[in-house]
Amino acid sequence: MRLAASRALAICGLLQILLAPLVLAACRGTVDPAIRVSGWGINTHNHRFITAAAAGITAGTVTELRLKWAFALPGTEAPRFLPLLTANTVVVADDSEAVYALDRETGCIRWQYEVGSMVRTALQAVTVAGRTLLTLGTIEADVIALDLATGERVWQQRVSEHPQAMVSGSHAQAGDLLIQPVSSWEVAWAANPFHDCCDFRGPIVALNATNGKIQWRAYTIQQRAEVQQKRWLLGDHQGPSGAPVWSQPTVDSKRGRWYVGTGENYSLPATGTSDAILAYSTSSGELLWAQQLLADDVWNVSCELPFAINCPQQTPGPDYDFGAPPILVNASGRDLLLAGQKSGAVFALDPDRKGRIVWRAKPGAGGKAGGVHFAMAVNPERGELYVPISDRDVGFFGSNPQGEPNPSLHALDIATGKTLWHIAAPGDCLGQDSEPIDKCFRGFSAAPTATDELVFAPTLDGVIRAFDARSGEQLWAHDTLRDYPAVNGGKARGGSIDYGGVFLDAGQLFVSSGYGMVGQIPGNAFLVFEVSE
Repeated sequence: MRLAASRALAICGLLQILLAPLVLAACRGTVDPAIRVSGWGINTHNHRFITAAAAGITAGTVTELRLKWAFALPGTEAPRFLPLLTANTVVVADDSEAVYALDRETGCIRWQYEVGSMVRTALQAVTVAGRTLLTLGTIEADVIALDLATGERVWQQRVSEHPQAMVSGSHAQAGDLLIQPVSSWEVAWAANPFHDCCDFRGPIVALNATNGKIQWRAYTIQQRAEVQQKRWLLGDHQGPSGAPVWSQPTVDSKRGRWYVGTGENYSLPATGTSDAILAYSTSSGELLWAQQLLADDVWNVSCELPFAINCPQQTPGPDYDFGAPPILVNASGRDLLLAGQKSGAVFALDPDRKGRIVWRAKPGAGGKAGGVHFAMAVNPERGELYVPISDRDVGFFGSNPQGEPNPSLHALDIATGKTLWHIAAPGDCLGQDSEPIDKCFRGFSAAPTATDELVFAPTLDGVIRAFDARSGEQLWAHDTLRDYPAVNGGKARGGSIDYGGVFLDAGQLFVSSGYGMVGQIPGNAFLVFEVSE
């Protein structure tokens, strides 16, 4: 059962209401360009690991985290960005198509930029020619670069002309190139029986970081879609299609490569590059190898509708994407690629042997929202991989996970895949009156973040949680399902915590609360916590 907010938090909230006008009026100074945390995976290998020294939060001080301020994201029910942190600024985005540079101390606005489209990626820093740019991707398939100091637009590039293309995976920087994956909502548009389903084929483009010009373009499916079946009145069946890339590529500078995980095919024929880990050349975009880990996964949203007009086959696939980015890590002197799938399976692949499987584990039952949904994290010093498992029913979008659902968090040995510890997802989704909370689920779906001593893994019931990396013991938790006085006026409302998880730096914790997608609890709160002195 959830506890009422403490008296101290209530007093703090009252002070925030009273002081909010003063805080907003007092925002002076410029953005410090010293970058602290940037990118979906925090580094180009997608480790989602921050040293305790950089995080400023240890097992001994995590219980001293207190809410510092809250920002209400206008027009937002499901924040789909990850913040950028500089020494004195945090950059965030809302669903009203705006980006804000906020003072880390007070939450006041340094500058604001109207994007014109919803931001769907991490907000990242790129330094080129002595200038620091803020880069982002949108639901309209644009990549935009802003001057980090002023918020002025430097360049904008459309990366796909497909009508249902969007940018949801963050890009990775490889030298002067930005490797940008492209995904698509054609998987949902297929529900329209008059749509010629389907012809999207996962592009990845290399952009010049200085001016945004496209240097080369690669695809997850090499051949263009062709008409497979002509239909009268209804749209034609086309294929092959799909294999989108939903997450940030993983850069391998040593081998001159980058890696991506792909999703399912949208239509027949099935390809060998769906539900796979792919390796490409950084210099040319040439596909070097593909390791498919689930064949014949052909599915779109039409398969869940009556009559299933655009469903590609009588027995559609389970929609088991690799939505989480691969992780490149060294274990006992050997490089491995770690890949977590919505099936609930985790794989270790050998990058020097065309992705040959070294070990596999299956901590979850799997489902259309995971299994492993958005990311995993590693502690390279301890040799541990942290695997969040969602295993929740997504109702309209598909059936329950196969087997017994196991919403949980697991620590695996990177070298062998053996389980070191695991815990069932805490929480009961009950309110103060012991009544079930609407749209509340247990389970780990958001991206975890690791330090030397801790694993931060928020849960779908809206609770931020920190666990001991050695044992899995929960050391700290904060329930975000409440209203917060917002420094920009009004209230910020917490909800389910999904997608990007938490960022840590210099004794502060940053998190977005609210995820009103796939039947979960909406919210618009961007929260900043700080270790209390």
